[in-house]
Amino acid sequence: MEYKEFKEVLTDYVLGNLSKAKQKEIENFVKNHPEHIKELEEASLFLENMYDDVPDPTAAMDIKFYTMLNAETAKKEKISFANKIEKFLLGNLFKKVAYSLTILTVGFFLGKGLNNTSQLEGSNIQKVQQEAETVRSQLVLTLLDQPSANKRLQAVSEVNKLSKVTETILQALFKTLNNDENVNVRLSAIEALGNYTHIPLVREGLIASILKQESPLVQIALADLMVLLQEKEAIKSFEKLIDEEDTNESVKQKMEESIERII
Repeated sequence: MEYKEFKEVLTDYVLGNLSKAKQKEIENFVKNHPEHIKELEEASLFLENMYDDVPDPTAAMDIKFYTMLNAETAKKEKISFANKIEKFLLGNLFKKVAYSLTILTVGFFLGKGLNNTSQLEGSNIQKVQQEAETVRSQLVLTLLDQPSANKRLQAVSEVNKLSKVTETILQALFKTLNNDENVNVRLSAIEALGNYTHIPLVREGLIASILKQESPLVQIALADLMVLLQEKEAIKSFEKLIDEEDTNESVKQKMEESIERII
């Protein structure tokens, strides 16, 4: 096996996606080329730093590649590296995202080895950052679909860490704002969307959302945001809420005050 092939299939090996024959081939390659063991060890250390808050990470950090690859112990029952990584990560809930992070990590250290320098070139660093951003976006979408309100709140918090949001993320936030059963999650979605009101699509979506809300807290939060933005287009929605009989009296008063502050 050549190093190029080793690099191409290493990720699948780490994730346990290869046949036993191909796994054995890779193990023999690393045994015969011990200089590449360091790359695997560095990847493992990188994962430890990334998930240092996960309980009992010792198992993943104590992986002994020389032992695993030793022919004398080949017949012994071994837990695959993929299983140790999976235990080391956040569990079944985020398996897809964790795998993406693993792929990113392995690619990072392979690039480091190919450069034969102590630091990555600027272009490689930028590429890693872009891929990390993509993984974080995937995490947001995954968490927003979870039944736990705490997980959905975490998702909205993760949005604030993104340097750039995609239309997919914005649409997911509006879906949360307009449909989530938890008021706190909806309020958090308003706060997150408030960071992107320079985008016309977001302003329009927030205005449209006013009449879709039933919670007085959410209605008031939207009113406060519209006042902050001095958004005159929201006045019509405020007036409709005021005219509706089932609108909370406190909300009606808030809408009237908001209209005065915008005009």
